[in-house]
Amino acid sequence: MKRFATRKIPTNIKNELLVEKRRQQIFEAVVKLFSKKGFHKTTLREISKESGITLGNLYDYISTKEDVLYLIQEKASRAIIEALLRDEESNSNPVERLKKLITSELDAMDKYQDLVLIIYQESHAMHKRTLFSLLRSERHHLEHYERVIQEGIDGNFFRPTNTRMMANMIKMLIDTWVLKRLDLRGKAEIDEMREGILGIVFDGIVTGKEAEQNRRKERNIKGEL
Repeated sequence: MKRFATRKIPTNIKNELLVEKRRQQIFEAVVKLFSKKGFHKTTLREISKESGITLGNLYDYISTKEDVLYLIQEKASRAIIEALLRDEESNSNPVERLKKLITSELDAMDKYQDLVLIIYQESHAMHKRTLFSLLRSERHHLEHYERVIQEGIDGNFFRPTNTRMMANMIKMLIDTWVLKRLDLRGKAEIDEMREGILGIVFDGIVTGKEAEQNRRKERNIKGEL
């Protein structure tokens, strides 16, 4: 299965394991710093101090703060897409697979919400090549949803719909958990958010027959409790 495209951050260090280790140190440092101070107010000197890598050596692994922003984007995107891949490759029907995709992405967004928020907040500061990489990742990301939705339509599980539009609508609902977290904090739990998203999506696209089967299944589960 196709993986999303990435770009290479230049380095003169030949030891790939060392590069990975140092960039992980840098990544952990900038997540703390960017969350507190933001992208623009954080300096490379502060990144050097927080990561424990001297400023001179820091340039062996990144050239600019732009490279750091790309590391964050790649880390968050890879974690979310890997979660989607695990569920997309299951053998369950499209209804169950779409539920798993939504649940897995919401859980990943919750886990990496600080990173996701940084990407959204600082996307305007990204170099064009980094922004294009982000958009390619996003497009590949949405294709996972589109495939499952189309399979559901073909199998008469879902009503005919614009798969690209529906995939984007689902993504927007999930992103709300991060983008509106200040308003939701203390007012909603992630389980409520999950049930709300699943309710909106499946009430809108499942066929009458499939909807009745889902309601019957839910009644049976509640009866067993």
